[in-house]
Amino acid sequence: MLVLALAAGCAAVPEAQPPIPYPAAARDRLVRIALAEWEEWGRLFVDHTGAEMAAPVEERREDDLEAFPAVLAYWSSVPGREETIARNIERLRSVQGTASGYAPLWTEVPWSAAFVSFLARSAGYDRADVPSADAHWRIVDALMAREAAWPGLAAFGVASPAATAPVPGDILCATRGAERGRYAGPEDRAAEVGRAVPMHCDVVVGIRPGVVEAVGGNVGDAVRMVLLPALNDGRIAPDVPEGAPEMPCWFVVFQNRAGR
Repeated sequence: MLVLALAAGCAAVPEAQPPIPYPAAARDRLVRIALAEWEEWGRLFVDHTGAEMAAPVEERREDDLEAFPAVLAYWSSVPGREETIARNIERLRSVQGTASGYAPLWTEVPWSAAFVSFLARSAGYDRADVPSADAHWRIVDALMAREAAWPGLAAFGVASPAATAPVPGDILCATRGAERGRYAGPEDRAAEVGRAVPMHCDVVVGIRPGVVEAVGGNVGDAVRMVLLPALNDGRIAPDVPEGAPEMPCWFVVFQNRAGR
């Protein structure tokens, strides 16, 4: 009877709670914290607009000792990554008191999803609304599932970048690597939920005529701002100007509903 009782208890799944109606302050904090991290890494850019890049204040990369506390904070926001943290702390200890003062810190595990997780936690978004994860596809699937369960009420709506102009506080996601261009829109990903597809997500931090500004982590081993060409209506342009670096294949924009 005890076994049956325990089995019954384990089978009872708590009903998912509705999303929190976030105030505009949550969106503003998300943008402000993303910009603060970008400032700390030296105001680094990837310019897809063809304009002249602004010079960085200070070049910083993931394996620099000065970057250690920042990446530690990002990984600390992701449950289950204690081994990654412990391994890199040992590497840091190994160079203390040595002449070289160098160790290959944080280089073996991509931390871009941890960066987005850190921003969400720091801005005050509940894990049920924006999860902490070590892979972008997990975040994408969770945000899409939340909107499917609570349409119009989820913290982030789901839209196609081809049809929607992003605004500050939104999250842009793209496929990358061997899977670059796999999805044309969010409906394509919805048909493959749970598949581990390489992705990357950035937080939109600014818009101006002809340009969308977004900040992401582990872009060239640093936190960088990407400058994306925009059409007159604010949508991201499908092509970059001649001579500009190739742009990520964005397939979804998660629309931040905080304060709306």
